Amino acid sequence: MKLKKRSGILMALLLVLMLVIAGCGGTPADSENNNNSNEDASNETSNNVETVKLGVVLATTGPIATTGTWTLDGHQMAVKEINENGGFQVGDKTYNVEIVHYDSEGRAESATRATERLINQDKVVAVLGTSISSETAAMIPIAERAQTPLATFVAASDVLTEQGASYFSHAAPANINYVDAGTQTVKDIGMSNIAIIYVDDAWGQSYARLYPEKLEAAGINIATTEAFAPEQSEFITLLNKVKSTNPDGILLAAETELAVPLLVQIRETMGEIPIMETGGVIPEEVLRLEPEVAEGLVTLSRSGEETEEIRNFKEMFEADYDYEANSFVYSGWDGIHLIVDALERAGTVTDKQAINDAIRASNYPGLIGTYSFNERGENKLTGNRAIVKDGAVIYQSVDTPLP
Repeated sequence: MKLKKRSGILMALLLVLMLVIAGCGGTPADSENNNNSNEDASNETSNNVETVKLGVVLATTGPIATTGTWTLDGHQMAVKEINENGGFQVGDKTYNVEIVHYDSEGRAESATRATERLINQDKVVAVLGTSISSETAAMIPIAERAQTPLATFVAASDVLTEQGASYFSHAAPANINYVDAGTQTVKDIGMSNIAIIYVDDAWGQSYARLYPEKLEAAGINIATTEAFAPEQSEFITLLNKVKSTNPDGILLAAETELAVPLLVQIRETMGEIPIMETGGVIPEEVLRLEPEVAEGLVTLSRSGEETEEIRNFKEMFEADYDYEANSFVYSGWDGIHLIVDALERAGTVTDKQAINDAIRASNYPGLIGTYSFNERGENKLTGNRAIVKDGAVIYQSVDTPLP
């Protein structure tokens, strides 16, 4: 009996010991939608480094996911570079950056839900997004009501600043700044009777409004104007209609994902007709996917001739990613650095009014140009252009003769 009693006591003690050991284990943190690793979180107190959250809304699935993914990669690269170099200083405190990203899926309703969550639940100090103008337009009233800074570094429609929001800064090269470069390029190519083909979203609609006056003032006739849906992939009926108007050139407004199949079908339908795309396409990507179709393509571009700074960035980026950085990646990189620069100048990471004022007062030299804003939150970035010639992409200003 004594032996059984001792055995029972020993078993009970062993059970208690096992429960104590198990209780020391803990569970991993939930990192859903958070694109930064939390591996350094346990060191924040000992290193006296705090964390600032920036919200990001970008479509990384859906019909225009590639552009959003490129921009997000630029954001993430900037965060990595800032944090690995010791963070940034505000007053006597040092901060790391954390981005909280939600996928807008190419839908305005998803973008608005994400914005509400970032502001009210995640408590971010500013929101960056999106790459789609219709999504950004839907986000602006939410940020305005919450008095939270919102900036887009990709979406470019002129309708975005028409809302008159004081907490929105349009940091993308805006369509309204591109039409002069586009009109000059159309003239330089030698087009005189053009067809305008555009994606039927807020960005494409903006160009369909802005170009006619400029083109007609330059003596260029518009043979026809045709829209296509963002989810469209078959264009032959539309292109046969365009062909019947006998244009001598095409002005295209389409993001890379949509432009590639469209360009293939234009070549099939109208042969070697000159094409100028007005700022949504990465020519290197078209060249990679469809080299024969890409030859001769002219696009407007947010980046100009390659600088040493861009070359250095591309080398750093390619060490972590398996593709060459492009102008949308540059914009993503610029976006995080501009916000951090504003936080440093504002001298606060909590006063959203001061942060917003600092964003609007920016004079930040980024990879694609110097960012500054007027009282409407509009920037002064203007378009350059790129030409695919002999299997290579040549970047130049619009003041330079076409090769």
